[in-house]
Amino acid sequence: MSGPRPTGPADEESRRRVAQDRPARVRPLPGNVLDGAAAPAETVPDAELLDRLEAALAALPPAERAAAVVAFGLDEGPDGVADTLGLSCEDADALSRSALQLLRGALGDVEMDGREVAARLPRRGRHGRPPID
Repeated sequence: MSGPRPTGPADEESRRRVAQDRPARVRPLPGNVLDGAAAPAETVPDAELLDRLEAALAALPPAERAAAVVAFGLDEGPDGVADTLGLSCEDADALSRSALQLLRGALGDVEMDGREVAARLPRRGRHGRPPID
């Protein structure tokens, strides 16, 4: 049988340390708090981004398109490109890099956010031209 728990400065310090290590409790916020929050940056809808990517892939030469799909779409890298297309590793790496550069050029106006989750396009006026300020 154990006796009563000791209380004192050491025990208080231990409780304070445990309390500080715990994450803060989540508390619901009233609806009016969000009224003053900044609006999120305008992002490209996923469907539009996928359409743009599909069009950019379709515009690539066949070898670069195949390399892009295998290396980046299937995440097999240059080794997968070499196996799939029957190329040396050096040629597959060069073809993959070429495909990536062509895709970057075709999608150059899309800006990825810091977390690379959402993409933003610059505002465009009618007929795809930049707006006149």
